[in-house]
Amino acid sequence: MEKKNRTMRKYNKLSIIGLIVLMFTIGCETVDLDQLNDPSELTPSSADPELLFNNVQLRFVNAIAYNEDNEDGINVRAAEFVRMQHLFGAYVGPFSLSSGNVDDLWTDLYREALQDINVLIPLAEERELQGYIGVAKIIQAYIYVTLVDVFGDVPFSEALQGNANASPSPDDGLTIYTAMFDVIDEGIAAINAPGSVMPNDLFYAGNKEQWVRMANTLKFKMYLQMRLTGDFSSEINSLISSGIITDAADDFQFQYSTTASTVGESRHPYYVLNYDADGADDYLVSYYVNLLKGDKGFEDPRLRYYFYRQIAETPSGDDLPCEDNTVVNFCYLGDFYWTRDHGDDDGVPPDGLKRSTYGLYPVGGAFDADNFTNVANTVGAGGAGIFPFMLSSYVKFLQAESALVSGTTGNPRALLEQGIRESMDKVLNFAPAQVDAAFAATSTDVDDYVTFVLGQYDAAADDTERLDIIMKEYYIALWGNGLEAYNNYRRTGLPSDLSDHVGTPGAFPRTFLYPATVVNTNSNISQKEITVRTFWDTNPADLD
Repeated sequence: MEKKNRTMRKYNKLSIIGLIVLMFTIGCETVDLDQLNDPSELTPSSADPELLFNNVQLRFVNAIAYNEDNEDGINVRAAEFVRMQHLFGAYVGPFSLSSGNVDDLWTDLYREALQDINVLIPLAEERELQGYIGVAKIIQAYIYVTLVDVFGDVPFSEALQGNANASPSPDDGLTIYTAMFDVIDEGIAAINAPGSVMPNDLFYAGNKEQWVRMANTLKFKMYLQMRLTGDFSSEINSLISSGIITDAADDFQFQYSTTASTVGESRHPYYVLNYDADGADDYLVSYYVNLLKGDKGFEDPRLRYYFYRQIAETPSGDDLPCEDNTVVNFCYLGDFYWTRDHGDDDGVPPDGLKRSTYGLYPVGGAFDADNFTNVANTVGAGGAGIFPFMLSSYVKFLQAESALVSGTTGNPRALLEQGIRESMDKVLNFAPAQVDAAFAATSTDVDDYVTFVLGQYDAAADDTERLDIIMKEYYIALWGNGLEAYNNYRRTGLPSDLSDHVGTPGAFPRTFLYPATVVNTNSNISQKEITVRTFWDTNPADLD
């Protein structure tokens, strides 16, 4: 088994980021979480809106970003499917997707975040806290959109009614998407209401303009996600004119801290699992590392920021079980990068203090300056990383796709360049105090990279090849966000050169299985095949 004996340090899902508000400084007052009662258990009359809203945010992030003991968040499973995180064995199996290991994320989203939003909104209406209503509705929409994206049809119109309807029927994804456009508009209207009181939130610290930009960006992403089902170019152009995320200052991201605690763990969950006395838990994927190491014939400027090498030693013997195996796509990449191929489920040697692991960006790990120190002794940025939900660079790539395929506002080539440069700027300036100047990427490195990619774009034979280049660069920029990579791949089938699975993979998951607890307790939901597609995925059945 790839992930080692984590049961000795399992912690409550909320505690992954649980008390982060105590040390997360956003320029406003500190929120009091020193209460014994679970906010989701409070009656509406006694609930503290701020405490309730904090639980909404934390559970939302938790469901998507956590990584532990094979009961992982959405991001882990999605990243495994698209070769961004090592998949141990088949797509559906004990160490990958199962109906049991999605129970917790479903609970975090439905029984915690969405249920608390249901309590919060009428409470905020009663107390005339329009800003709370607005932000809660935007997060509510983000959650339902994500549920549709990864599960397909899910409960919505009959959901969250408690004993009044213990077995809510699922609604089709298009119905939910359509409803969420209205919910987002309601959220924007509440934020813009005269005298609206904004929450001291963990994303934008109550900045109205940034929340509206994020809301518009969410709608833009939804319309683009649906582009295979209709023409939404006018809606997209209108949103671009209205104002979407265009600058890194408006990035929609969750900031972790360096605080380590069994009660209030607030470090990046990937840091927690890979930077300890036992070494790294996860293997890096050979295909993905090679994209930055050698795919273009030179190193990507982000290479040393994304990945960290623990040892200046070439793997051999038991440490290199893929040796002489002709099925694998890559075995050893060279330069002391210890990785594994997509689906490789060979036995796991005691190499936790040898295998390459996550670097400085975005998990708050260590910058690779050829120091070759075990992660057990390398704190790096101490886990003060981010989960990048939607960055300005991502938006530029999405705009490039939309402009190329649907003819919406913008020059796709120029937007491609902007996306690359904004990604480079984000990564190369992340926790700069941790970067050894002797190994830092330079502006010349970035310029050379951009020149190379634009040369590829100019030499492309048609728009299909040009889109492949855009989506591959977006894929590289998405390091740390497997969810959007999974969405992109199902929408476009790109990048076109994803490495093959080295074993017997089974069908590629077009949606997740429903959680076991839901199937076992809800008489109106039956388990489905992973080949069932969400409504916007009309691509051929042969994705793998």
